[in-house]
Amino acid sequence: MLRSHKKLTRKELKQDSLVIFTAQAIDYLRDKWMKIGGTILGIVVIVAATLFIVKGKERSEINAFDTAMNAYNNNAPEAMDLLKKFVESYSGSERAAGAMIQLGNHFYSQKDYDSAEIYFMEYIKNFSKDPIYGFNAYNGLGAIYEERVEYGKAGEIYEEFLENYENSPFLPIMCLNAGKAYFLDGDRDASIRNLNIIINDYSDSKEKQEAIFYKEML
Repeated sequence: MLRSHKKLTRKELKQDSLVIFTAQAIDYLRDKWMKIGGTILGIVVIVAATLFIVKGKERSEINAFDTAMNAYNNNAPEAMDLLKKFVESYSGSERAAGAMIQLGNHFYSQKDYDSAEIYFMEYIKNFSKDPIYGFNAYNGLGAIYEERVEYGKAGEIYEEFLENYENSPFLPIMCLNAGKAYFLDGDRDASIRNLNIIINDYSDSKEKQEAIFYKEML
């Protein structure tokens, strides 16, 4: 004898369907969230590893720079080699900019103008934010050309500084440098142009009297 089954009402059918759908949805979300969670965990691991590597490189850079500068400040014989190695290894960093200036100044003081030129030009090409280092590089490079009796080229370098550092406190000095360089080069108009900037725009500067002196000789 067949057992009779209770006929489900439409409401009960809907309830069963809802239960089944809910269970399926929960299983689906559980599966997806496990995958999403795994992906997020993977991303977190990658980011953490990247930060660890970056921090490690930064520590290595700081240690290398400190070692090189300590050697430089103590006049150690290996100082220049350490600074050169630092510039080669960390050429794009702000600390490398300082190392380039130190190398340029050192070689200029040793009258090794070719080497000094390389580092001053490299700084000018790759860095331009620091007004102190910028002045040092342009002033040093101009001085190198003056030592080589390339006065016109020196004047151009000084004027390039004036264009790139319009708010620099060193503008009167560089105007005077340009005026004197062009004076020695025999370029009267260029010399007067720069000397007049000091006389007219920097009348309170200590460079004014020297500018007037050179202008009167033109």
